[in-house]
Amino acid sequence: MSAPQPEYIPPEFIPISELLARGRTEDFPVCVVGERKVAWREFALSIGGIAQALARRPEPRWLIHCEHPLHFATALLAVLHTGRRAVVAPGLQPAMTRELRPAYDAILGDGAQPMLDVRSTAPAPFPFGVLEPRAARLDLYTSGSSGEPKRVEKSVGQLQTEAQGLEAKWGIALGAATMVATVPHHHIYGLLFRLIWPLAAGRRFDAALCSEPDALMEALRRNGDVALVSSPAHLARLPDLIRLESLKPATRRIFSSGGPVPAAAAVEYKRGLGAAPTEIYGSTESGGIAWREQDGSEESAAWRTFSGIEVRIDPDGALCVRSPYLPDEGWLTMGDAAELLSEGRFVLKGRLDRVVKVEGKRISLPEMEEVLRQHPWVSEAAVVPLAGSKETLGAVVILRPSGNDNDEREPLVAALREYLLNRFERVLVPRQWRFVARMPSDERGKLSAAALRTLFLNAEDVRAS
Repeated sequence: MSAPQPEYIPPEFIPISELLARGRTEDFPVCVVGERKVAWREFALSIGGIAQALARRPEPRWLIHCEHPLHFATALLAVLHTGRRAVVAPGLQPAMTRELRPAYDAILGDGAQPMLDVRSTAPAPFPFGVLEPRAARLDLYTSGSSGEPKRVEKSVGQLQTEAQGLEAKWGIALGAATMVATVPHHHIYGLLFRLIWPLAAGRRFDAALCSEPDALMEALRRNGDVALVSSPAHLARLPDLIRLESLKPATRRIFSSGGPVPAAAAVEYKRGLGAAPTEIYGSTESGGIAWREQDGSEESAAWRTFSGIEVRIDPDGALCVRSPYLPDEGWLTMGDAAELLSEGRFVLKGRLDRVVKVEGKRISLPEMEEVLRQHPWVSEAAVVPLAGSKETLGAVVILRPSGNDNDEREPLVAALREYLLNRFERVLVPRQWRFVARMPSDERGKLSAAALRTLFLNAEDVRAS
């Protein structure tokens, strides 16, 4: 990948808690929206207008429901600077918004029915002060092993400390590159790498979600040097869609998180671009823990901890972490088994719970099973990851008498998939289905994942189109 220009002088890193109080020059570049450049003055006045509107409202907890990342960034900072609490849903689906209703008092967004629409607030100045890093907080949500969305409280101090660590690690290598992404901004990885880090470091971000090759190549054209914030699923598919060499002149570095990049894909990037993707391991709770760049060797498959991170293994074989990105100095137990190596390196040995990842997206299997059980046609449901060339889930369902009235299985599957799409992203919805009279169990009477998978080997497949 291309090296930074020697004459590049990086802007001052300003922690997010101080960013609006200290400011940048009026014409300082912040964001790229298509062919339009958004400079600091427009950015700050947009936040000011939203803050003025919020100051006239009594609600203390605001759900930020913005599809556009620039709207999200302005809304988030306005909420924090008016002393409100920011609530960030893990998705924009209507059912998710309804499910989190007890967690917020009002909606600030750019969608169909926000209580306060960021697009209708007039730009205005605002007396921004310095945020107290530990007091300014936001709630993120992730799938818990119980099936319910799990609230993860984050302070601005935690986020800006992690952004400062990222800049210390890779800032010089990125230079003036624009942050371009294929991942959304409402999860911790996208929030940090697409918005928090570039805003603090004085690096532009592109508002487009470049999930399709044409959009990605267009982003490269309009931005010049870029750093790509992506996921394993997208990176694994990309070589089949474009020549990797076409990314080489402009791409300073490719970041990936949400799961492991397949070793063969990493080697392909190493061969085509001269460097493998930089993989980030962590979670919403922990923040970033470690990184790696696979080159096909056994040594490169190990993860290397970031500066200041300590790891150990508990008696159950789970990885534990102590980190400056956590709210205190205690140890956090991760859901992954691991083996420690020398010099702070470790190898992951797989998940210890039933929260899995499909194409880089985290999903709680108990959560999906519980949603399926709420359908009037379903008596019992089990969801299991399936082995194969493509990550996918299979659903095993016991129908109620009302569901058994459906003689044709394909329309039944279509109806159940449509029902799940109200709550889950399309890539997470099971593509293979089995309908049984009873669930398979082992000798202890417990549901057996191995037996569930066996149902998908030989029986007639009911597959979504």
